[in-house]
Amino acid sequence: MLVEVRCDKFVSNGKTREPIRFHAGLNAVLGDDNGSNSIGKSTFLMILDFVFGGSDYVKKCVDVQENVKEHTICFAFSFDGQTYYFSRNTVDYNNVVKCDAEYQALPDEDPLSLQQYGEFLCEHYDLSAEGITWRGAIARFIRVYKRDTLDEERPLRSSKDEKTADAIKGYMRLFDRYSSVEAQIKQAAVAEDEKEAFRKSTQEYNHIRAAKNDKEKEANEARITELEQQERILIDDNNRGLLDLDSMTAQRLSELNEALINYRRQRALIQTQLNSVRRDMTGERRSFKKTFTDLERFFPNEEFHTLEEIESFHQKLTKILTQEFTETERSLATTYVLLGNEIAAIKEQITEIKNVPNVSQAILREYAQITTELINLRKANENYDELQRLKRVATDYAATRDTIIADELLAIESTVNQEMGNITLEILGDATHMPPVLRLEKLNKYAFNTPNDGGTGAQYRGLITFDLANMAVAPVPFVVHDSVLLKNIERAVFSAIIRVYHNQKGQNKQVFMAYDTLDAYDEETRKLVEENAVLQLSPGGNELFGWAWNKEKQDETEQA
Repeated sequence: MLVEVRCDKFVSNGKTREPIRFHAGLNAVLGDDNGSNSIGKSTFLMILDFVFGGSDYVKKCVDVQENVKEHTICFAFSFDGQTYYFSRNTVDYNNVVKCDAEYQALPDEDPLSLQQYGEFLCEHYDLSAEGITWRGAIARFIRVYKRDTLDEERPLRSSKDEKTADAIKGYMRLFDRYSSVEAQIKQAAVAEDEKEAFRKSTQEYNHIRAAKNDKEKEANEARITELEQQERILIDDNNRGLLDLDSMTAQRLSELNEALINYRRQRALIQTQLNSVRRDMTGERRSFKKTFTDLERFFPNEEFHTLEEIESFHQKLTKILTQEFTETERSLATTYVLLGNEIAAIKEQITEIKNVPNVSQAILREYAQITTELINLRKANENYDELQRLKRVATDYAATRDTIIADELLAIESTVNQEMGNITLEILGDATHMPPVLRLEKLNKYAFNTPNDGGTGAQYRGLITFDLANMAVAPVPFVVHDSVLLKNIERAVFSAIIRVYHNQKGQNKQVFMAYDTLDAYDEETRKLVEENAVLQLSPGGNELFGWAWNKEKQDETEQA
């Protein structure tokens, strides 16, 4: 348990305060009989939250951080006779430092992260349920002004941003009742994922989809019967040669024959083009130059230079065309050879298929179409049956999940409600008075209230009763209650609550509470609280940090 907190910034009347020591049972932080405010009672409880791994003291007590500045909180726990010393700084607040008895950092020891520190506290407070975390177990029971744990209708909430489902899961782990639920949730999720993956594969990614419903399945079965009859007739009409073909072979033969016809057509076309090019390449090439001499005899005075240039141009053009013809001829010849190779390969594949029946291409194509459609329809119905099976499995696992969730929630609810009834009877002394009621309706929904009593005092009494009940039936090691919870509770009930706080000593558990004036209560109650006071605060220098920053400072002239 927590046994000590100290800080060199804790001051009383100009002097550093002695370490604040704690014990089992009630630990009271008291104000003066005037009920003075802003003296540090709630702040000290926020420091306890800081000691227990929270960060609201740094993030929400902004006025403290601005006025006190950086400081270090030192604290100690005692477990099984051994004391463990730590410190935590308000600037480097994400680390917790291991210390010696003088609160000097241990040499060669790395600081603990908040997670590691939480694991240490879980281990030593014996919080061992699967999946439990330190803050998940205890944060909701630290009810201090400025924390988000004072909502009388949301006792499970640990912080403002926490989802209800997370709050309930964390609460279930406190009772070690979430592991079975989590296992069933995962199993149901796996079954649902398998169902959805199969559905998508058959309806979105696979060309053979599942039948949509029973009606379509029946239609498929009727079509299958019809196709099977057509298949038998086709086989009988072709001397049963098709019996030697399975659907894949028939389909392959049909495809090969179609490819063979296509390649032969292409090769014939290439042959025609190739013959034409070769004729053009071997045609007569006329030259007019040899006739120029004859022309000169008839026209001795004419100049034939221009004609020679034209002839030269024609020769160059012929050379270019010859090159193009050659390239075209080479390309066509290569294509012709390749097509011939493809034709030979296809013929070889057809030859390799054994026992090819002597049936026409049209019959092969029809047979392939029938067998392919049969395969698709049968597969569609098989997929439908499998999808229905997966749906049944997913539904079954979901129902089991929901049953287990309901059973576990009811078990916790019943246990806590029964104990709240016992505590209500103890503090009210009236068996007819209705206790608070917790309803864990779903994994993401719950309700809490004190029936037929909407008064502020009754609602806050409900929160207190809830916390005390959980300390009794679950491994909750302590609760922290600010004065805001207690102020509106009638005196007799307050006195009874104080006795229940004190009795936690017998269970080796702790209650940290803050309160101010006690003059309205009976002597027994005042004595019990004062004997268990661990810190008393008052204005005028005895505030937690020795001064109040909510008052304007006077200058020296005014003070004189």
